[in-house]
Amino acid sequence: MPRDFKIGMLGGLVVVIIVGLWLSIRPSLSVRGTMPGPENSESEQEEVIGQPVFEPNIPDSRPIETEIAGDNITTKKAAEPKYHTVQSGDTLSGISYQYYGSEHKWQKILDANRDVIIDVKNLRPGMRLIIPE
Repeated sequence: MPRDFKIGMLGGLVVVIIVGLWLSIRPSLSVRGTMPGPENSESEQEEVIGQPVFEPNIPDSRPIETEIAGDNITTKKAAEPKYHTVQSGDTLSGISYQYYGSEHKWQKILDANRDVIIDVKNLRPGMRLIIPE
């Protein structure tokens, strides 16, 4: 009985090591492999239709909110966006946690900064990112 137990434990350990190695060399199964970027894009980017166009680098191009109450029409500009200057060691998920309290909202930051962020894995210190609400 003890010999069978040792053989079973050894066989199980070998299987775990093989599976671990296989998962570590498969980039499509890792978290970084699922993040969008030039090296991970296999399909065309989805085009969003019906969304307001927002140009972050053009002054006064924030969306305008319109309110209609009876015969009165009032317009006001949306609130100023927040900015974050990237520090050494910052990641999108870390910035997302800092501003939203959740690491899973990094995609919102990426979508608002497509013109600034070229590679999501390589944020450079000094980059100024827009933090959408």
